[in-house]
Amino acid sequence: MRPVRVFVAVFVLAAGILSVAPPASAEVKGRPRVLSGDMLQIGRETVRLYGIDAPEQDQYCENEYGRPFECGIQALDALTELVGRRTVTCVGDRRNDEGHLLAVCYAGDMNLNSRMVRTGWAVARADEQPDFASMERLARGERAGIWSLKFVDPAEWRKQNP
Repeated sequence: MRPVRVFVAVFVLAAGILSVAPPASAEVKGRPRVLSGDMLQIGRETVRLYGIDAPEQDQYCENEYGRPFECGIQALDALTELVGRRTVTCVGDRRNDEGHLLAVCYAGDMNLNSRMVRTGWAVARADEQPDFASMERLARGERAGIWSLKFVDPAEWRKQNP
């Protein structure tokens, strides 16, 4: 009887360790529905493009004449155009507080995360993905996307508009 108890104890311990172990790398592939400038829905999985932050869908920016501009809708449209009718592959190894997969996503060989930053429709989060900072500098220099507008950083805008 003693070997059975040891086996049960080891099994229970292993189950406990596995339940708190970090999730393994996940890959999600399919035709996405674009939810915002930095979020996709692929099947049942909601994916947040890691390392970037796009204006929220109901966020407005201000154009050069001081008029409101729907920069959140424009960011959504920009990602929709990049995706087109392609199959997207997203690879990530963690989730945010809402349970969304944090991932780098590709439409063919195009990195959607970096492309959104490079076209100026998302800001880089250098603390998450340092590689995107250089693309943001290029977009800023060219006054691409939101860099041609007066805008509130998306993270700050979310704090101001819960």
